[in-house]
Amino acid sequence: MARHLSDDELAAYFALRGAGDRLQRVVAQQLRAHDLTEVQFAILAQLGSGTDGIGMSELARGLVVTKSGLTYQAGQLESRGLVARRPSTDDDRGVLLHLTPDGRALLARVLPAHITLVRELFIDRIDPADLAIVRDALAQVARD
Repeated sequence: MARHLSDDELAAYFALRGAGDRLQRVVAQQLRAHDLTEVQFAILAQLGSGTDGIGMSELARGLVVTKSGLTYQAGQLESRGLVARRPSTDDDRGVLLHLTPDGRALLARVLPAHITLVRELFIDRIDPADLAIVRDALAQVARD
């Protein structure tokens, strides 16, 4: 039989849901202004980390999306000229995804406002001394 949640446990759960829902809603709205989904933005941000491409399987794991979902989103970005696929030099069957100059330019336009939004809605509302606690707790929740 399932245990009941205490008032504190219930409050923590609804605080997490409320914060996550608000962040997701506002971030999605901001990204829509650039014709990007959250997954597409995450792809661009990962690729913009200075690498010379990331394998599709590795990218799917890092973004916690299915390979087919990533393939679809990457295809959408590719059709807009923001990313390109190329064969991996290390793996005959592997495919690397990398940013094109247009993708890098779009990321440069979107990222500063995104960072400002994340700071305003999340980071700046947490005491710096608590940030590691929040990070670790949320990482535990996100873990499979």
